[in-house]
Amino acid sequence: MEFHLGKAIQILRKKRRISQGELAQQLHVSIQAVSKWETGRANPELSLLPGLAELFGVSIDELFSEGTETPAQGEILEQNGNGWNQLAQTAWAGTYLPSYGPYTPSEEELCLLGDVRGKSVLELACGSGESLAWMSEHGAKELWGLDISKTRIGQAKSLLKMVGKDARLFTSAMEINPGVPRSHFDIVYSIYGLGWTTDLNATIARAQEYLKPGGIFVFSWDNPLMQCVDAIDGQYAFSCSYVEEREIEIQKMGVSGLRLKNWKLSSYLNCLSKHGFLIQRVVEESAYEQTEADTFKEGKYYSAGKARLFNPVVIVKSKKL
Repeated sequence: MEFHLGKAIQILRKKRRISQGELAQQLHVSIQAVSKWETGRANPELSLLPGLAELFGVSIDELFSEGTETPAQGEILEQNGNGWNQLAQTAWAGTYLPSYGPYTPSEEELCLLGDVRGKSVLELACGSGESLAWMSEHGAKELWGLDISKTRIGQAKSLLKMVGKDARLFTSAMEINPGVPRSHFDIVYSIYGLGWTTDLNATIARAQEYLKPGGIFVFSWDNPLMQCVDAIDGQYAFSCSYVEEREIEIQKMGVSGLRLKNWKLSSYLNCLSKHGFLIQRVVEESAYEQTEADTFKEGKYYSAGKARLFNPVVIVKSKKL
């Protein structure tokens, strides 16, 4: 794909959820100049590149590499943000600490986070704030979070205010830095949210950037096999390839159009290694009642029957070197 700096600026601007006018104001240029950059009719002056990179929370190298990204990624982020705004107004509850996901041992059993007392913590895809509230209840000193849904961030602010906790929260995609301090956090974590990234490399790079040396990064997500195995005609059968890392459209609580990529487990682990993380533990365990596991549930995505055959959730703990 041909490089297009203007397209990079447009993609990053949409991820950051700022208008052309706001960008122009922060860079002290006209809105017409920004429009010309994004349509390829002109390029910003070289002196503006450091300011652009800082504003978007990327390096200058990343600013240039973003120009080879497909426009579809920005569209997916916008579509997912709108979808989660709708989903936030349904009865859907989500997953939050001490749970790591369906049919999975809890943090109380696994103790991956350790003693969080006095720690500074940041949650990627923080949803409506329940995991941040759990962190505060267990003594975390600083609470930070970001989520792509403005509605869910509003819910998180309300929840934390109701329980008397302070937090710094951002409406932002996890692929960029919306103003989070670097080398500041003891713990960065994501409870069933990391798999929504459209750019795994950028998201892991941000997690590494936020952590202090020796800080830990913990996340949970679907075992990628979950998207490949269906419960049909009394059997669990492969319905698609595990190795393709295909894009999937998800429907939840009647909200359609949510899209994600089914990253392989090796993609997560190799990306962590690439960005200077030491992988300390990978949890592939199931927790279920045997009587429930003996009952086949036709068409069920999460079930004890599946959990008996393979773990529905993968949990990874790593440390910044």
